[in-house]
Amino acid sequence: MSGRTIKRTFGLLYVLMAGLLFGSAVARADVVLDWNAIAVNTTIANGQNPFAQARYAAITQLAVFEAVNATTGDYEPYLGTIVAPRGASADAAAIEAAYRVLSTYFPASAPMLDAARANSLALIPDGQAKDDGI
Repeated sequence: MSGRTIKRTFGLLYVLMAGLLFGSAVARADVVLDWNAIAVNTTIANGQNPFAQARYAAITQLAVFEAVNATTGDYEPYLGTIVAPRGASADAAAIEAAYRVLSTYFPASAPMLDAARANSLALIPDGQAKDDGI
């Protein structure tokens, strides 16, 4: 890796970590977009080349799609039928799906992913909908 690539990678990690630490103080974006960024940063932090990054992003987004779709039922499932309880939180489902994919493929990033999951879920009111989404 060139020095420029290393600086860029560490810069992205710094921004991600700052976002995780101060996430509750910043205006919230859609959780799917948040976890897209987390997925990209996780693959970069784990030294994946662009082709592998695209593969892991696709796997993550398919899991997110299936989880969210299970809560809303808006679209035809891609992989099959996943059933979520009525009223389950789509945001919690998206967070958990992305977290599980990334933590499975990148166990070395578990501390960062655990923190991102906790911060994301903390913004969803506790209750049955959150629990069912997870």
